[in-house]
Amino acid sequence: MEDNEEEDDDDYHMFPEFGDTARGEAEDEEGPDEPIDDEIRRVIVDVHRKAETAKEKEKLEHMLEDHKKKLYPNCEDCNTKLGTTLELLQWKAETGLSDKGFEKLLKIMKKKLPKDNELPDSTYEAKKVLCPLGLDVQKIHACINDCILYRGEEYENKDECPVCGALRYKIRPDDPGDVEGEPPRKRVPAKVMWYAPIIPRLKRLFRNKEHARLLRWHKEKRRKNGKLRHPADGSQWRKIERKYSDFAGDARNLRFGLSTDGMNPFGE
Repeated sequence: MEDNEEEDDDDYHMFPEFGDTARGEAEDEEGPDEPIDDEIRRVIVDVHRKAETAKEKEKLEHMLEDHKKKLYPNCEDCNTKLGTTLELLQWKAETGLSDKGFEKLLKIMKKKLPKDNELPDSTYEAKKVLCPLGLDVQKIHACINDCILYRGEEYENKDECPVCGALRYKIRPDDPGDVEGEPPRKRVPAKVMWYAPIIPRLKRLFRNKEHARLLRWHKEKRRKNGKLRHPADGSQWRKIERKYSDFAGDARNLRFGLSTDGMNPFGE
Protein backbone atom coordinates (compact mmCIF):
# COMPACT_ATOMS: atom_id res chain seq x y z
CA MET A 1 0.00 0.00 0.00
CA GLU A 2 1.10 3.56 -0.62
CA ASP A 3 2.09 5.66 2.39
CA ASN A 4 -0.88 8.01 1.97
CA GLU A 5 -3.45 5.42 0.91
CA GLU A 6 -6.34 4.54 3.20
CA GLU A 7 -6.93 0.88 3.83
CA ASP A 8 -9.98 -0.65 2.19
CA ASP A 9 -11.66 -3.43 4.12
CA ASP A 10 -12.48 -5.16 0.84
CA ASP A 11 -8.76 -5.71 0.21
CA TYR A 12 -8.76 -8.41 2.84
CA HIS A 13 -10.97 -10.53 0.61
CA MET A 14 -9.39 -9.79 -2.78
CA PHE A 15 -6.73 -12.49 -2.52
CA PRO A 16 -7.50 -14.64 0.50
CA GLU A 17 -5.70 -17.80 -0.56
CA PHE A 18 -2.31 -18.65 -2.00
CA GLY A 19 -3.69 -21.22 -4.43
CA ASP A 20 -6.57 -19.16 -5.80
CA THR A 21 -4.54 -16.06 -6.62
CA ALA A 22 -0.93 -17.03 -7.06
CA ARG A 23 -1.05 -20.41 -8.76
CA GLY A 24 -4.63 -20.47 -9.91
CA GLU A 25 -4.88 -24.22 -9.48
CA ALA A 26 -3.52 -25.46 -6.16
CA GLU A 27 -5.72 -25.76 -3.11
CA ASP A 28 -5.19 -23.45 -0.17
CA GLU A 29 -2.14 -24.79 1.65
CA GLU A 30 -2.07 -22.34 4.55
CA GLY A 31 -2.11 -23.67 8.04
CA PRO A 32 -4.80 -22.63 10.51
CA ASP A 33 -2.30 -20.63 12.55
CA GLU A 34 -1.23 -18.35 9.66
CA PRO A 35 -2.47 -14.76 10.06
CA ILE A 36 -5.36 -13.96 7.74
CA ASP A 37 -4.36 -10.31 7.30
CA ASP A 38 -0.64 -10.97 6.77
CA GLU A 39 0.43 -7.71 5.11
CA ILE A 40 3.69 -8.95 3.56
CA ARG A 41 1.96 -11.94 2.02
CA ARG A 42 -0.88 -9.83 0.64
CA VAL A 43 1.59 -7.46 -1.02
CA ILE A 44 3.50 -10.35 -2.66
CA VAL A 45 0.30 -11.98 -3.91
CA ASP A 46 -0.90 -8.65 -5.30
CA VAL A 47 2.37 -8.14 -7.19
CA HIS A 48 2.19 -11.76 -8.40
CA ARG A 49 -1.29 -11.11 -9.76
CA LYS A 50 0.09 -8.21 -11.85
CA ALA A 51 3.29 -9.99 -12.95
CA GLU A 52 3.78 -9.91 -16.70
CA THR A 53 6.26 -12.74 -17.27
CA ALA A 54 6.37 -16.39 -16.21
CA LYS A 55 9.87 -15.82 -14.79
CA GLU A 56 8.64 -13.03 -12.54
CA LYS A 57 5.70 -15.16 -11.37
CA GLU A 58 8.04 -18.05 -10.55
CA LYS A 59 10.33 -15.79 -8.50
CA LEU A 60 7.38 -14.44 -6.53
CA GLU A 61 6.14 -17.97 -5.85
CA HIS A 62 9.56 -18.77 -4.35
CA MET A 63 9.19 -15.62 -2.27
CA LEU A 64 5.83 -16.82 -0.95
CA GLU A 65 7.43 -20.15 -0.06
CA ASP A 66 10.17 -18.33 1.88
CA HIS A 67 7.43 -16.39 3.66
CA LYS A 68 5.94 -19.70 4.83
CA LYS A 69 9.26 -21.21 5.94
CA LYS A 70 9.91 -20.95 9.65
CA LEU A 71 13.27 -19.49 10.59
CA TYR A 72 14.21 -22.79 12.24
CA PRO A 73 12.40 -26.06 13.07
CA ASN A 74 9.78 -25.74 15.83
CA CYS A 75 10.05 -21.94 15.77
CA GLU A 76 7.18 -20.76 17.98
CA ASP A 77 7.39 -16.98 17.56
CA CYS A 78 6.16 -16.91 13.90
CA ASN A 79 9.51 -15.72 12.56
CA THR A 80 9.90 -16.68 8.90
CA LYS A 81 12.85 -16.73 6.54
CA LEU A 82 11.52 -13.86 4.45
CA GLY A 83 10.30 -11.71 7.35
CA THR A 84 13.56 -12.04 9.27
CA THR A 85 15.72 -11.36 6.21
CA LEU A 86 13.65 -8.30 5.32
CA GLU A 87 13.86 -6.97 8.88
CA LEU A 88 17.65 -7.41 8.96
CA LEU A 89 18.14 -5.72 5.57
CA GLN A 90 15.97 -2.80 6.69
CA TRP A 91 18.14 -2.44 9.79
CA LYS A 92 21.29 -2.61 7.60
CA ALA A 93 19.97 0.22 5.42
CA GLU A 94 18.95 2.38 8.39
CA THR A 95 22.32 2.05 10.13
CA GLY A 96 24.49 2.27 7.01
CA LEU A 97 26.23 -1.03 7.79
CA SER A 98 28.60 -2.23 5.06
CA ASP A 99 27.98 -5.45 3.14
CA LYS A 100 31.06 -7.01 4.69
CA GLY A 101 29.99 -6.14 8.24
CA PHE A 102 26.44 -7.36 7.59
CA GLU A 103 27.73 -10.69 6.27
CA LYS A 104 29.86 -11.17 9.38
CA LEU A 105 26.78 -10.54 11.55
CA LEU A 106 24.75 -13.09 9.57
CA LYS A 107 27.41 -15.76 10.07
CA ILE A 108 27.48 -15.10 13.84
CA MET A 109 23.68 -15.21 14.12
CA LYS A 110 23.43 -18.37 12.04
CA LYS A 111 25.77 -20.18 14.45
CA LYS A 112 23.67 -19.07 17.44
CA LEU A 113 20.37 -20.30 15.99
CA PRO A 114 19.25 -23.95 16.17
CA LYS A 115 20.56 -26.39 13.60
CA ASP A 116 18.98 -26.43 10.12
CA ASN A 117 17.91 -22.79 10.39
CA GLU A 118 16.95 -20.87 7.21
CA LEU A 119 18.85 -17.65 7.91
CA PRO A 120 21.03 -16.62 4.91
CA ASP A 121 24.76 -16.76 5.66
CA SER A 122 25.89 -14.04 3.26
CA THR A 123 24.79 -10.58 2.11
CA TYR A 124 24.39 -11.93 -1.43
CA GLU A 125 22.03 -14.69 -0.29
CA ALA A 126 20.03 -12.27 1.85
CA LYS A 127 19.49 -9.90 -1.08
CA LYS A 128 18.68 -12.85 -3.33
CA VAL A 129 15.73 -13.71 -1.08
CA LEU A 130 14.23 -10.33 -1.99
CA CYS A 131 15.33 -10.31 -5.65
CA PRO A 132 11.78 -10.62 -7.10
CA LEU A 133 11.09 -7.11 -5.80
CA GLY A 134 13.82 -5.78 -8.06
CA LEU A 135 13.90 -5.34 -11.83
CA ASP A 136 15.75 -7.47 -14.35
CA VAL A 137 19.05 -6.34 -15.81
CA GLN A 138 20.30 -7.74 -19.12
CA LYS A 139 23.99 -8.58 -19.46
CA ILE A 140 25.23 -8.07 -23.03
CA HIS A 141 28.74 -9.04 -24.13
CA ALA A 142 30.76 -6.19 -25.64
CA CYS A 143 33.99 -5.80 -27.58
CA ILE A 144 36.80 -5.00 -25.16
CA ASN A 145 37.60 -1.93 -27.33
CA ASP A 146 33.94 -0.84 -27.37
CA CYS A 147 33.51 -1.44 -31.10
CA ILE A 148 30.32 -3.54 -31.00
CA LEU A 149 27.82 -5.31 -28.77
CA TYR A 150 27.44 -9.03 -29.35
CA ARG A 151 23.70 -8.93 -29.93
CA GLY A 152 21.31 -9.20 -32.85
CA GLU A 153 21.55 -11.69 -35.69
CA GLU A 154 24.72 -10.13 -37.06
CA TYR A 155 26.91 -10.33 -33.94
CA GLU A 156 25.42 -12.52 -31.20
CA ASN A 157 27.18 -15.74 -32.32
CA LYS A 158 30.58 -14.24 -33.18
CA ASP A 159 33.67 -15.04 -31.10
CA GLU A 160 35.74 -12.04 -32.20
CA CYS A 161 35.10 -8.43 -33.07
CA PRO A 162 34.67 -7.89 -36.85
CA VAL A 163 36.01 -4.33 -36.46
CA CYS A 164 39.24 -4.72 -34.47
CA GLY A 165 39.64 -8.51 -34.29
CA ALA A 166 39.68 -8.64 -30.46
CA LEU A 167 38.47 -11.90 -28.93
CA ARG A 168 35.09 -11.97 -27.26
CA TYR A 169 36.17 -14.24 -24.38
CA LYS A 170 39.15 -14.20 -22.03
CA ILE A 171 41.71 -16.96 -22.62
CA ARG A 172 44.20 -18.01 -19.95
CA PRO A 173 47.73 -18.93 -21.07
CA ASP A 174 47.26 -22.46 -19.67
CA ASP A 175 43.75 -22.95 -21.09
CA PRO A 176 43.70 -26.24 -23.05
CA GLY A 177 40.42 -25.30 -24.77
CA ASP A 178 37.56 -27.73 -25.26
CA VAL A 179 38.61 -31.35 -24.72
CA GLU A 180 36.82 -34.11 -26.59
CA GLY A 181 34.59 -36.17 -24.31
CA GLU A 182 34.43 -33.46 -21.63
CA PRO A 183 31.72 -30.82 -21.26
CA PRO A 184 32.65 -27.44 -22.79
CA ARG A 185 34.39 -25.09 -20.40
CA LYS A 186 32.55 -22.00 -19.26
CA ARG A 187 34.01 -19.01 -21.07
CA VAL A 188 34.38 -15.60 -19.43
CA PRO A 189 33.50 -12.59 -21.63
CA ALA A 190 36.17 -9.91 -21.97
CA LYS A 191 33.66 -7.13 -21.32
CA VAL A 192 29.99 -7.05 -20.32
CA MET A 193 27.51 -4.19 -20.59
CA TRP A 194 24.72 -4.14 -18.02
CA TYR A 195 21.52 -2.88 -19.65
CA ALA A 196 18.51 -1.84 -17.58
CA PRO A 197 15.41 -1.94 -19.86
CA ILE A 198 13.47 1.28 -19.48
CA ILE A 199 9.88 0.08 -20.07
CA PRO A 200 9.60 -2.16 -16.94
CA ARG A 201 10.96 0.75 -14.86
CA LEU A 202 8.37 3.16 -16.27
CA LYS A 203 5.63 0.64 -15.48
CA ARG A 204 6.94 0.33 -11.92
CA LEU A 205 6.82 4.14 -11.56
CA PHE A 206 3.20 4.26 -12.71
CA ARG A 207 2.23 1.55 -10.20
CA ASN A 208 2.92 4.04 -7.42
CA LYS A 209 0.09 6.59 -7.16
CA GLU A 210 2.30 9.43 -5.93
CA HIS A 211 4.92 8.84 -8.63
CA ALA A 212 2.23 8.59 -11.31
CA ARG A 213 0.78 11.93 -10.15
CA LEU A 214 4.21 13.57 -10.38
CA LEU A 215 4.77 12.13 -13.86
CA ARG A 216 1.57 13.83 -15.05
CA TRP A 217 2.24 17.09 -13.19
CA HIS A 218 3.60 18.91 -16.26
CA LYS A 219 0.14 18.79 -17.89
CA GLU A 220 -2.30 18.65 -14.99
CA LYS A 221 -0.83 20.89 -12.26
CA ARG A 222 1.81 23.11 -13.86
CA ARG A 223 1.28 26.87 -13.55
CA LYS A 224 1.08 28.48 -16.99
CA ASN A 225 1.74 32.18 -16.51
CA GLY A 226 4.36 32.87 -19.17
CA LYS A 227 7.35 32.31 -16.88
CA LEU A 228 10.05 29.73 -17.55
CA ARG A 229 10.27 27.38 -14.56
CA HIS A 230 10.24 23.91 -16.10
CA PRO A 231 11.22 22.27 -19.42
CA ALA A 232 7.48 22.15 -20.18
CA ASP A 233 7.54 25.97 -20.38
CA GLY A 234 10.26 25.93 -23.04
CA SER A 235 10.02 26.32 -26.82
CA GLN A 236 11.32 22.81 -27.59
CA TRP A 237 8.57 21.26 -25.45
CA ARG A 238 5.93 23.30 -27.28
CA LYS A 239 7.47 22.32 -30.61
CA ILE A 240 7.04 18.64 -29.77
CA GLU A 241 3.43 19.26 -28.76
CA ARG A 242 2.69 21.00 -32.07
CA LYS A 243 4.40 18.33 -34.15
CA TYR A 244 3.06 15.29 -32.26
CA SER A 245 -0.35 16.39 -31.02
CA ASP A 246 -1.56 12.82 -30.33
CA PHE A 247 1.50 12.20 -28.15
CA ALA A 248 1.02 15.50 -26.30
CA GLY A 249 -2.68 14.80 -25.68
CA ASP A 250 -2.03 12.09 -23.06
CA ALA A 251 -0.38 13.35 -19.87
CA ARG A 252 1.10 9.90 -19.24
CA ASN A 253 3.37 10.10 -22.29
CA LEU A 254 6.91 10.90 -21.21
CA ARG A 255 9.72 12.91 -22.77
CA PHE A 256 13.34 12.01 -22.14
CA GLY A 257 16.33 14.30 -21.92
CA LEU A 258 19.80 12.94 -22.63
CA SER A 259 22.48 14.11 -20.22
CA THR A 260 26.16 13.17 -20.59
CA ASP A 261 29.15 13.79 -18.37
CA GLY A 262 32.63 13.52 -19.84
CA MET A 263 31.48 11.79 -23.06
CA ASN A 264 32.14 13.20 -26.50
CA PRO A 265 30.19 11.16 -29.09
CA PHE A 266 31.79 13.07 -31.99
CA GLY A 267 35.43 12.80 -30.92
CA GLU A 268 37.97 9.99 -31.20
